[in-house]
Amino acid sequence: MAPITELLPLGLALVLLALGLFCLLTRRRLIKQVIGLSVMLQGALLILVDAGQATDQMPLAQGMVVSALLVETVGLAIVLALVVNVYRYHPEGLIDDLDLLKG
Repeated sequence: MAPITELLPLGLALVLLALGLFCLLTRRRLIKQVIGLSVMLQGALLILVDAGQATDQMPLAQGMVVSALLVETVGLAIVLALVVNVYRYHPEGLIDDLDLLKG
């Protein structure tokens, strides 16, 4: 039986994943879904760090996390630019209105 301090990061990561998934599935506004996706990624990165600690390969896990954070930053910048463009034409920002943006 593992002590609670060893299970805490994994439990927190699973809570972040569940919270992000809940946000993705229940929210209708685009910006809230982007935030939910970002929360899910943070949970996945926490699982990666926890796995690196469990297997005594922290340098590898840290390198993968830094790489994932860089990719997330670039992806989030692109997504937020698209969100600004969506809000320009549809100020409500509802996901259902994105079909109207087809050219």
